[in-house]
Amino acid sequence: MSSIRTRLVVAAAAATALTIPLVVGHADAATTSATVKAAPAAAPAATSYTAAQVLAGIQQNSTAANKVNTKPHINTMTHSDVNVFQVAPGIYTYSSGMAIDTDGSDPDPDPDHQGETTWEDSNGQALGAHKVPFYVLGDDCWDRKTPCPHFYFKEHGMSGRQFALMFYNGKVIGSIFGDTQTANGQDTSDNDSRELGEASVKAAQLLGIPSSGTTGGVDNGVTLAMFSGPSWVVNGTNANLNTNAQALVQKALDTLGSSMNGGTPPTDPPTDPPPGGNSSYEAEASTLAGGTTITSCAHCSGGKKLSYLGSGGTATFNNVAKAAAGSYTMSVSFMSVGQSRSAVVTVNGVNQTVSFPATPDYNTVVTKDVTVQLKAGNNTIKFSNPSAGAPNLDRIVV
Repeated sequence: MSSIRTRLVVAAAAATALTIPLVVGHADAATTSATVKAAPAAAPAATSYTAAQVLAGIQQNSTAANKVNTKPHINTMTHSDVNVFQVAPGIYTYSSGMAIDTDGSDPDPDPDHQGETTWEDSNGQALGAHKVPFYVLGDDCWDRKTPCPHFYFKEHGMSGRQFALMFYNGKVIGSIFGDTQTANGQDTSDNDSRELGEASVKAAQLLGIPSSGTTGGVDNGVTLAMFSGPSWVVNGTNANLNTNAQALVQKALDTLGSSMNGGTPPTDPPTDPPPGGNSSYEAEASTLAGGTTITSCAHCSGGKKLSYLGSGGTATFNNVAKAAAGSYTMSVSFMSVGQSRSAVVTVNGVNQTVSFPATPDYNTVVTKDVTVQLKAGNNTIKFSNPSAGAPNLDRIVV
């Protein structure tokens, strides 16, 4: 496991913004609602994106509405805030600097070097930091809560050797999830599992970043885009994992670019965004019945939420407009304090039951994605539960 103690400062910052019109649009496929969605396995063959276009889309979609963590992560050495965003279905990003992880099967003069990594190659050998470009995530949920207030990889369909794009200073490389930051209860490091911003010697070398474990790294400008799901796990040995990861770079750029932009690559210079896109609908503006009430909520988007939904109480969102019929991802912001609760989501008369996980308190608003089939024009979306209480609702974005 990563055990860095005193390394170059790692400061959070995004790369230079580009105004490319990428927005989250249609769901690419109708996946099972209320489950963690993996990143799409491939982009349409005709779609081609550059690193600059995709990075611009990541920056544009790194918004409060897409933030995954409800408590900030910690930049490894500066302790400044870092946030994780879901910029497309199953794809998670953050921006930071880079400290250097020297751990694994390759020898290294770093006094903090360890001979093991959390994840191994396909032959069961510790990854070599000088051979394999890998990144580091927290080993557990520091808060010991479910769902975790921080980004915890196990809750998002990720496992060892999970592929990620890594951007820095006009370059992009492929990398894999190879090591973890210190878990709760371990005293081998001054760091903890909330921290982000560390990668292997090889990753630094490929990006042109100083790669010494004691004096290397950069303060800012590194962006990571992690692709969840088993189809994005990279197999191989220390001898070929780097080659295998780099072979996925263009596929990943095209997949992410297409997912953010509904399948149409942007042009240079950028054109105007296509009409439509996502719209936000506040729950307190919906039509209420059966005892559902509007209550104050300091942490909700409009300062209010719906309480007493379910057990006969309903909320109906009318005139949810879309230009084209299809499968869409509806993001539901909610609270379900103390226990999980279900809601019947009725879209144009068609019911589906969605389970919402427990949330820790009334200061924490959580977002859940639900796949819905919408028609062209105005749609009606109703939340109810005839037999039990449903979650408190903040808003929907679709």
